[in-house]
Amino acid sequence: MVPLSIPYEGSKMNSIVFASTVLLLVSFSGCGPRTIYDSLRYNQELECQKLHGDDRDECFKQSGMSYDEYQRHLKERQHGK
Repeated sequence: MVPLSIPYEGSKMNSIVFASTVLLLVSFSGCGPRTIYDSLRYNQELECQKLHGDDRDECFKQSGMSYDEYQRHLKERQHGK
């Protein structure tokens, strides 16, 4: 899997707590991988909104991959091995 990265330190703990919460809820709700990915991406975009200038732009660039793009990228990496 290609992890979503958050390029700033201040929110790492919040992101870890959020990701853990999402995974826990998903395990009980039966949500699929797309829902998990979209939830994590949405959280990252919310965190990006707290930044300013170049940091904000870079953060949004890194959170911009859709689930379908992510799946294509993952398949390419798997076939490349």
